[in-house]
Amino acid sequence: MPLTTVSAAEAHAGTVNVSGFGPTKCTDIGNGKVCATGISGSPDGYDAAYEKWGGSTVTARFQLICINGFSKWDNGTFTISAGQRKSFVFSVGDQGSCKVLLHSGGSAFSSPYVVIP
Repeated sequence: MPLTTVSAAEAHAGTVNVSGFGPTKCTDIGNGKVCATGISGSPDGYDAAYEKWGGSTVTARFQLICINGFSKWDNGTFTISAGQRKSFVFSVGDQGSCKVLLHSGGSAFSSPYVVIP
Protein backbone atom coordinates (compact mmCIF):
# COMPACT_ATOMS: atom_id res chain seq x y z
CA MET A 1 0.00 0.00 0.00
CA PRO A 2 1.50 3.41 -0.87
CA LEU A 3 2.27 6.08 1.69
CA THR A 4 -0.54 8.55 2.20
CA THR A 5 -0.54 12.17 3.23
CA VAL A 6 -3.19 14.02 5.23
CA SER A 7 -3.02 17.27 7.10
CA ALA A 8 -2.16 17.10 10.79
CA ALA A 9 -5.66 18.39 11.58
CA GLU A 10 -7.12 15.26 9.94
CA ALA A 11 -4.78 12.88 11.76
CA HIS A 12 -6.24 11.40 14.92
CA ALA A 13 -3.86 9.06 16.71
CA GLY A 14 -5.11 8.13 20.14
CA THR A 15 -5.95 5.09 22.14
CA VAL A 16 -9.49 4.54 20.88
CA ASN A 17 -10.19 0.96 19.81
CA VAL A 18 -12.24 1.16 16.59
CA SER A 19 -13.69 -2.10 15.22
CA GLY A 20 -10.84 -3.88 13.45
CA PHE A 21 -8.20 -1.56 14.86
CA GLY A 22 -6.35 -1.96 18.13
CA PRO A 23 -5.28 1.03 20.19
CA THR A 24 -2.83 3.36 18.51
CA LYS A 25 0.35 3.73 20.55
CA CYS A 26 2.73 6.61 19.91
CA THR A 27 6.11 7.95 20.97
CA ASP A 28 6.80 11.69 20.98
CA ILE A 29 10.10 12.20 19.14
CA GLY A 30 10.34 15.97 19.61
CA ASN A 31 9.27 17.20 16.17
CA GLY A 32 6.32 14.81 15.94
CA LYS A 33 5.26 11.32 16.87
CA VAL A 34 5.76 7.83 15.49
CA CYS A 35 2.77 5.52 15.97
CA ALA A 36 1.74 1.91 15.49
CA THR A 37 -1.71 0.30 15.32
CA GLY A 38 -2.64 -3.38 15.01
CA ILE A 39 -5.30 -4.04 12.35
CA SER A 40 -7.53 -7.11 12.20
CA GLY A 41 -9.44 -8.06 9.10
CA SER A 42 -8.47 -9.15 5.65
CA PRO A 43 -5.53 -9.17 5.80
CA ASP A 44 -4.32 -8.63 9.35
CA GLY A 45 -1.42 -6.27 9.74
CA TYR A 46 0.06 -3.16 11.33
CA ASP A 47 -0.26 0.53 10.50
CA ALA A 48 2.87 2.68 10.81
CA ALA A 49 2.43 6.47 10.99
CA TYR A 50 4.56 9.57 11.43
CA GLU A 51 2.88 12.85 12.29
CA LYS A 52 5.40 15.70 11.92
CA TRP A 53 4.75 18.90 13.88
CA GLY A 54 7.88 20.94 13.23
CA GLY A 55 11.37 21.10 11.80
CA SER A 56 12.61 20.92 8.26
CA THR A 57 11.52 18.45 5.59
CA VAL A 58 13.15 15.03 6.07
CA THR A 59 13.47 11.76 4.19
CA ALA A 60 12.40 8.71 6.16
CA ARG A 61 11.43 5.01 6.05
CA PHE A 62 9.31 2.71 8.20
CA GLN A 63 10.38 -0.70 9.47
CA LEU A 64 8.22 -3.20 11.33
CA ILE A 65 10.03 -5.19 14.06
CA CYS A 66 8.27 -8.00 15.92
CA ILE A 67 9.18 -9.90 19.08
CA ASN A 68 8.96 -13.19 17.15
CA GLY A 69 11.93 -12.07 14.99
CA PHE A 70 9.86 -10.95 11.98
CA SER A 71 11.09 -7.74 10.32
CA LYS A 72 9.90 -5.93 7.19
CA TRP A 73 10.64 -2.58 5.52
CA ASP A 74 8.09 -0.34 3.80
CA ASN A 75 8.21 0.18 0.00
CA GLY A 76 10.90 2.88 0.05
CA THR A 77 11.84 6.31 1.34
CA PHE A 78 9.40 9.20 1.58
CA THR A 79 9.71 12.87 2.39
CA ILE A 80 7.62 14.57 5.05
CA SER A 81 7.26 18.21 6.11
CA ALA A 82 5.86 19.89 9.21
CA GLY A 83 2.06 19.67 9.28
CA GLN A 84 1.95 16.35 7.42
CA ARG A 85 1.12 12.79 8.47
CA LYS A 86 2.31 9.81 6.46
CA SER A 87 1.47 6.18 7.05
CA PHE A 88 2.10 2.71 5.67
CA VAL A 89 0.13 -0.51 6.25
CA PHE A 90 2.18 -3.67 6.68
CA SER A 91 -0.22 -6.40 5.45
CA VAL A 92 1.76 -9.25 7.00
CA GLY A 93 -0.79 -11.16 9.06
CA ASP A 94 -0.68 -11.49 12.82
CA GLN A 95 2.96 -11.44 13.88
CA GLY A 96 2.18 -10.94 17.57
CA SER A 97 3.66 -7.97 19.39
CA CYS A 98 5.34 -5.53 16.97
CA LYS A 99 6.68 -1.99 16.91
CA VAL A 100 7.38 0.54 14.17
CA LEU A 101 10.80 2.08 13.64
CA LEU A 102 11.05 5.39 11.82
CA HIS A 103 14.48 5.72 10.19
CA SER A 104 15.59 9.26 9.33
CA GLY A 105 18.90 11.09 9.17
CA GLY A 106 20.90 8.12 10.46
CA SER A 107 18.68 7.74 13.53
CA ALA A 108 15.83 5.36 14.36
CA PHE A 109 12.80 6.26 16.48
CA SER A 110 10.55 3.56 17.92
CA SER A 111 6.84 3.36 18.61
CA PRO A 112 5.61 1.27 21.53
CA TYR A 113 4.72 -2.37 20.81
CA VAL A 114 1.17 -3.13 19.62
CA VAL A 115 -0.80 -6.31 18.89
CA ILE A 116 -3.64 -7.12 16.51
CA PRO A 117 -6.99 -7.08 18.36
